[in-house]
Amino acid sequence: VRNTGWCRTDIDRFILARLEAAGIAPNPPTDRHTLLRRLSYNLTGLPPTRAEMAAFLADSSPDAVERVIDRLLASPQYGEHWARYWLDLARYADTRGDPPRREDPRFPHAWTYRDYVIDAFNRDLPYDQFILEQLAADRLLPAASRHRASPASSETDRTRLAALGFLTLGNQFDGRRNDIIADQIDVTTKAFLGLTVACARCHDHKFDPIPTEDYYSLYGVFANSVVPRELPILRPAPSPDATEDYLARRREWLAREQELLLEFRNLRRSGNRDPERRRQLIREQQRVRKNLTDLESTHPGAPVRAHVLFDVDRPRDYPVLIRGEPGNAGKTVPRRFLEILSPGERPPFRDGSGRLELARAIASPDNPLTARVIVNRIWQQHFGAGIIDTPDDFGNMAAPPTHPELLDFLAAGLIEHGWSLKWLQREITRSAVYQLSCLDRPDAAAIDPENHLLWRANLRRLSFEQIHDALLAAAGTLDLSRVGGKSVRIGSADFATRRALYTWIDRRNPAELLTQFDFPSPDIPSGRRHSTIVPQQSLFLMNSPIVVEAARALVQNDTFRNLPDDEARVRALYLAIFQRPPIRREVDLCRRYIHANPDGASLQTPPPTRRSRLATRAALRQARLAERAEASGGRFRAQIEPAARAHLRRDPLDAWTKLAHALLQTNEAVLLN
Repeated sequence: VRNTGWCRTDIDRFILARLEAAGIAPNPPTDRHTLLRRLSYNLTGLPPTRAEMAAFLADSSPDAVERVIDRLLASPQYGEHWARYWLDLARYADTRGDPPRREDPRFPHAWTYRDYVIDAFNRDLPYDQFILEQLAADRLLPAASRHRASPASSETDRTRLAALGFLTLGNQFDGRRNDIIADQIDVTTKAFLGLTVACARCHDHKFDPIPTEDYYSLYGVFANSVVPRELPILRPAPSPDATEDYLARRREWLAREQELLLEFRNLRRSGNRDPERRRQLIREQQRVRKNLTDLESTHPGAPVRAHVLFDVDRPRDYPVLIRGEPGNAGKTVPRRFLEILSPGERPPFRDGSGRLELARAIASPDNPLTARVIVNRIWQQHFGAGIIDTPDDFGNMAAPPTHPELLDFLAAGLIEHGWSLKWLQREITRSAVYQLSCLDRPDAAAIDPENHLLWRANLRRLSFEQIHDALLAAAGTLDLSRVGGKSVRIGSADFATRRALYTWIDRRNPAELLTQFDFPSPDIPSGRRHSTIVPQQSLFLMNSPIVVEAARALVQNDTFRNLPDDEARVRALYLAIFQRPPIRREVDLCRRYIHANPDGASLQTPPPTRRSRLATRAALRQARLAERAEASGGRFRAQIEPAARAHLRRDPLDAWTKLAHALLQTNEAVLLN
């Protein structure tokens, strides 16, 4: 490159070489308010606090940015934020989608997989080990700890078992084994390899060199892996008395379940075709299984378990199913890795099902795809687009890389640095290209209108989780003390205090609020969320009580009340919502708005009105619906108002709350520049 002084890291040399070849100069660096906001949202999903912003602005040392990056990477909120991207890929949900008939739709311990992912990111678990544990954690344990009915041998081992949620928490397809295995093949190959191997289920892949035989080689791996009837225990409940009560109730319900199974068997043997009695038995069986799941999900004495796979006792190879038809078996194929990624002789898998051998083949530093795929995913989340713009497809139909040498360089660096994702994040965020302003320039846009060459930063809308968490953070109601734990229903009071990462996801009936903000389908691996602009997003910000009450909490507190004057209050709102001070014109506009209000600048809540009383009654009805939804065990289909049980009153708004609410609805509040 010619302008060597611009480059802060080796990444910048790759970027600048392309820019100079195209005759484009990069944008100037962004201002420090924007840079800290960008770093904070990118690394933790949260806006910086006023204290953090003040400390950064006051730090004139040459390594001030590096120190901020290290602080954010060490924050527990880093793992919470980056776990969400992986959960999109792992098609995480708290329900089974289409469970086998009469089964309860819930995964009672799905949250243990989410906690595992959070912890893996926070510990900077090497990515190759992350792969091994998600595909074969059980095979990494001592043989005695793999027994289906026993807990693992140590707390560390027990935690690793939760990683197998990656394979087990998908749609259950009414118990159709072939579809469940197809889903496991799809999530494994897309997430780690960026390949659509599931397309070869019925015929050779139409675009990539993946024959049907390769699909059934992987099919054999997962067909020899089964979910045990008794899920292994990660840790016992803390109270012995509660555990004793839990065990007694569990024995009672299991005994009732056996009675029902015996009665079903007797009905079949006797030839009794009484449909009404059969329906009664089915309803009773569903009730029993709901109560068993309730027990696992909510009883204080229930141990924490992991959703896992174990190998069958006698693994075998499986035949190709011609055209994917179960009754049309072809030749039997050995369990082994994909031919296109297997240089030389392809040895068959012999260690149990082959999951551990498959995981090692994927995580091998000699694999040309694995490191590139994860580097591309991390790059995409920082810049808004990947070096390859099809993050889940690196095959022949993939978008061409904008900077292929840079992708190679970072993939090699990731392996050399022990597969450390924090190393990669640090390198990206330290770079000059990451710290550019997002200002548009007609001269550069005429040459590169899509910004493929990264002459500026991309302007992006925050994800739903970031918008939700920023609202609560601005209001001072976000609880960051609890990292991990069980999922919270969208209508619960906890939804108004916990990070949106912990929202309970119903695979068949996701909350409308999530889908309105482009939450991906939990039925498929999603490496990138599409970004839409629809009226429902604005309507949520305008009308949702969770937004209105966040605005109220922002101004109805002693700190805000005790500020000396209107200008100081306007400044406080701008710092809380936009993480920058207002300019003079904004201060004047806000003051004029406040004083044009019928109640002036008063911070007192106006007296109730007929309209607010009616709204309060409606809020109480929503709270009752939320209670019913939580008690239904995932069978309640009505949409619930977010945090309905937290906000039971609809009091009129004072002028300052109205102003805060208006500012929360602006583009600047929901865009990351």
